[in-house]
Amino acid sequence: MLLGRLAALRVSVAAAVAVVILLNIAIFSRSDSNVYTNAADAGLELGLDALTSNEYTESLRKGLLEAHKETVLDQIKADLAKAHEQQFLEELRQKVKKEHEQNMIRQLQKQLDRDFTQSYYTLKNKHYDLFQSLQGKYYEENKDQFKEFEIFAAVDAALGVDSSLELKSKVREKLEKSMSRKEYFRFVLEDLIVKNAPNMGPLTKEELGDDLKYCAWVTSPVIYDRNKLDIVKFSSERFHDFQKNHDNLVNLLRLLSYPPSHIFSGDGIVLSAGGAYFAGAFVTIAQIRETGSKLPIEVMINTQEEYDAQLCSTLENTFNARCVVIENEIGNEMLTKLKLTKFQLKILGLLVTSFENVIAIDADNLPLSNPDKLLLTPQYLSTKFLLWPDLWQRTISPTYYNIARILPGMPVRRYGIPNDEDGKDYFSRNPGSVHFHDREGLPSAVSTETGQMVFSKREHFRALYLSLYYNVYGASHYWRMFYQGSPGEGDRDTFVPALHVFNEPYHVVDRSTWLAGFDEKSGRFQETTIVQYDPLTSAGFVKEWKKFLAKKGKDLRLLFDQNNDHTRGLLEEFQNEMGQDLPPLPEVMFLHVHRPKINPVLETDPKGYFDCFQQRNLGLPGRYTDHFGKTDWELRFNLISRWAACKGLSSPAWWDSVKRDQTKVCQAVSDYVKFLEKDSKDPKAHEFKNIVVNF
Repeated sequence: MLLGRLAALRVSVAAAVAVVILLNIAIFSRSDSNVYTNAADAGLELGLDALTSNEYTESLRKGLLEAHKETVLDQIKADLAKAHEQQFLEELRQKVKKEHEQNMIRQLQKQLDRDFTQSYYTLKNKHYDLFQSLQGKYYEENKDQFKEFEIFAAVDAALGVDSSLELKSKVREKLEKSMSRKEYFRFVLEDLIVKNAPNMGPLTKEELGDDLKYCAWVTSPVIYDRNKLDIVKFSSERFHDFQKNHDNLVNLLRLLSYPPSHIFSGDGIVLSAGGAYFAGAFVTIAQIRETGSKLPIEVMINTQEEYDAQLCSTLENTFNARCVVIENEIGNEMLTKLKLTKFQLKILGLLVTSFENVIAIDADNLPLSNPDKLLLTPQYLSTKFLLWPDLWQRTISPTYYNIARILPGMPVRRYGIPNDEDGKDYFSRNPGSVHFHDREGLPSAVSTETGQMVFSKREHFRALYLSLYYNVYGASHYWRMFYQGSPGEGDRDTFVPALHVFNEPYHVVDRSTWLAGFDEKSGRFQETTIVQYDPLTSAGFVKEWKKFLAKKGKDLRLLFDQNNDHTRGLLEEFQNEMGQDLPPLPEVMFLHVHRPKINPVLETDPKGYFDCFQQRNLGLPGRYTDHFGKTDWELRFNLISRWAACKGLSSPAWWDSVKRDQTKVCQAVSDYVKFLEKDSKDPKAHEFKNIVVNF
């Protein structure tokens, strides 16, 4: 077709040349006779010869071709496009797809994210405008009361540490009348938590799914990909019910201002107690004070029925530890309505404590060094939320992340593979085949435990309230999505997901945890204690470890405490190269003695633990010297326990409530102390600097 067009074009040009020649001849033959009167016939012949010469014809042809050049090219282009357009487009599409497909997918995802974000914030602004309008209307209707509150709130915020206690007390009293703590807690619990409860009932047995098979430790690489964690499944109707109420609560929390200054302030340590757990709290509080801690302590008690005036008086006068009854803080009606138990009440206690910067410690968790220093570590100051690792890998369901609108990205961590495996292959895999929690945007594979936490209630109140929501509806709705059969439920891993929802910072201590215990007569190891480390020395060690990896040209994400021979060899190489410059090893800071607890009431319960007074529960002397030092911690803890059983826990009414004979318990613990003394290698075990445990 193209050649035919070119031939036709040449013919048309030739014809045009002929026409031009004929026109010129005609012009010459018809010219005015006056002009050519003297022209000779020879001149006419010469003119005709010139017009019909090859030179003239060629120059004319070239001129016409030049004049029509663009037309010719346009026609050629049109024919080429028509003939090859589909072929060229297909080749171009394949080339672009090959070179840019992944990048285009990422860009599309980002665009969708932006579109969603824009839609979300447009909706949010509409809600915010309405909220502001209603807020303004309410303020106008109650402005006298608000003005008074604002004045005293400003005065309270301005009062320094040198201000008189009497003045502070009067200001706080006035603030309490304007907006009481109980009213604020009612707002959080009723208007935020309860009003956004899931509408549908508890998850059914079919929706819960089967337990996850083989729950791996953090130090043992295993791949829990998306499919393996996709255990909890339910209908779209239930999903939308979850997501609608979750969205409502999150939106309200985003709009919520900081809590008023009189709701909480200052720094302090918080423990939960009540009932038989009073005994464990006595032991832990005494050990806290022995480390040199000076911070005030609040002991959270669930109900007025569990409150014991005599024990609380002993705690306050001996250890500067004040009892706080949760029922009195939020009201009996609210506590009854929530129907909370155990772990749920523990986090409720964190809500009502009066401290802003909180060091929360379980009543069976004994610090080996002063916990006050945790508030001054860079790891806390940079994030205002400090957490410790649990033994198990994180097993949160993808369904939860869909509900919370948290999007998993590409793999950026390598908890799913051992240190001797090449990470390049792992990171190039399909994201669906890597460890789900190795993906960007999600928490890491390291789950957390809450035997100890440090956080700012002011900086993280939104995440704390959302975590409270997960726990209030934990047993019925949320806990299954967080654990899916992994050991230990409750509040332990509900804080990190809430922090991610609001993109709030946090730090998890770098050194992994492990279990200490003893060998039974059969040779079987019986664990008793979770060992947790100091964040400062852990971070310092990891910093030097990464320098070593960089020097060796290795992946900086390699874990120094992974449980395999390759890592142990690499760690030995690191230690040998560092020599005297080796940084301090991470120091043990907490011994979470949970089974059996150092609690004279629980230890003497015939239906409770194994016969825990027949052996050392932290192993024979010297077994853990490389970890805990030469101090006989088990003997020291039980010397405190003996004081608590025989003297500190001095309320007859309390002993009646726990159904124990104080004399018998005192004798049992005293006998166990003598048993421990027989093989102790610590000559200073009886020396206490800051507390008195003799009686």
